[in-house]
Amino acid sequence: MFLNNLLVTSKHPNKFLAGEKFALREKQDIILEADVKSVLFYREWIHAQTNNTLESTRILGIVAAAKGAENYLPYTIPKMIQQISEIGMMADIVIGLNNGFECPTVIDRFSLLPNVQVIHLYTGEKLANNIPAPIFDNLMCQGESYCLINIEPQLSQHRIFIVHQKEGQYSAGKIRVLGDIYGSLLLKSIENGWIPPAILVAFDAESQFLIEEEYSVIQPESNGLKLIVNQLQNSPEIDILGTRNKFAVYQKGMVDGAEVLLPNFSEEVPPIQWFIDIAHGKFSGFQSKPGSGTVGRTDVLVSLVAVITERYPGIRVEDTHLSILAKYAGFIGDIFIDVISTNRTPSLTDMTLEQPPKKAWVEQVYRWNSGYRGLELLYGEHNIKSIISYGFPWFTLTQPIEFFQSLIGSDKISLYTVIKKLKALAIAFIISRSISKRSFDKPEILQGSGAKACW
Repeated sequence: MFLNNLLVTSKHPNKFLAGEKFALREKQDIILEADVKSVLFYREWIHAQTNNTLESTRILGIVAAAKGAENYLPYTIPKMIQQISEIGMMADIVIGLNNGFECPTVIDRFSLLPNVQVIHLYTGEKLANNIPAPIFDNLMCQGESYCLINIEPQLSQHRIFIVHQKEGQYSAGKIRVLGDIYGSLLLKSIENGWIPPAILVAFDAESQFLIEEEYSVIQPESNGLKLIVNQLQNSPEIDILGTRNKFAVYQKGMVDGAEVLLPNFSEEVPPIQWFIDIAHGKFSGFQSKPGSGTVGRTDVLVSLVAVITERYPGIRVEDTHLSILAKYAGFIGDIFIDVISTNRTPSLTDMTLEQPPKKAWVEQVYRWNSGYRGLELLYGEHNIKSIISYGFPWFTLTQPIEFFQSLIGSDKISLYTVIKKLKALAIAFIISRSISKRSFDKPEILQGSGAKACW
């Protein structure tokens, strides 16, 4: 019987390949469905623990930080607190210092901010790359693990929680410190009676939330966070909103006497990053909620990140992963076009430190594409292509008017402008093809001992 089947399939190789492809798609669908079920389980569990009631006077902010973050946090954290204050709310900001990274001078500055309490927390030993480490309020990591508590609304005080993650074999990587924050600090606090803020802001160390209405200019002193939070508060049907991504080359500057790196919006960004910016939030395949700025219901975001950190400790594009799971979990969301979050990119001339040196901006895109390829293998291209796609951007042909408007942006239309942008578009396409081939051959490992997740 086996020989007969083998003879049949050898006569019809296309049918055999089609059957293999169908079986793979079915397996990928099953994995996605199982992950979605886990997300929805966590959300129902949070609803049960909190009696479906969340805190309305505070906003929760989560940021992971590693070496280099000391160049951004001195101004991004105070600015985040200022923007939350302008909304008329208080901030609970959790900063995860990854894998032994420390920035004591920066943290000391936080202690000098008016109306701010700084609370130091410390992780115990991390037993595996997907097991959250216990968190304590003392350096010796003794006694009961720490749980967040609610404070009276009349105690108008912002809180900054500094999570010092112990250096260790399983700690390196943004997703690992997020695993400790979401899986240990947040979930265990909820289990012990903490009622979390209704709204959570996930951002990066260099993130600024600014207003840039379509085809206008960035307003550097604007409060983009207020705009997006108001949208969530006025639209109870919306679960999650991403900002529009804005890449920038950062340069040295001074803020309140501290030397920092600030976005220079006038400097040209590399061609692929530029293309991502003009397409993000507007076209299929560019719908990922960015790690530099995603705002949503706390029960939704905690459920999504808890599953990702628990099951995929090798992921480095957790924002894209989150966006895929959010879609199939049925969470309502969108990209809020009028608000940008800044995201650092290397300049055109920056080189990596490895030997031989490589263009840093190309390697940045390669890391992303390796992550996208890992997700494509996990869930299947058919399940992720509406969120993220690194193939040919067909919308440039199917939606030519909309794409041309995005291409030109706020610039004046001239022959020089059009030629310059078409040239950048051609360069972006050519280089992206070679990067995609590299990432196709070496996808990101998401699970197991081979999962690295390094910054």
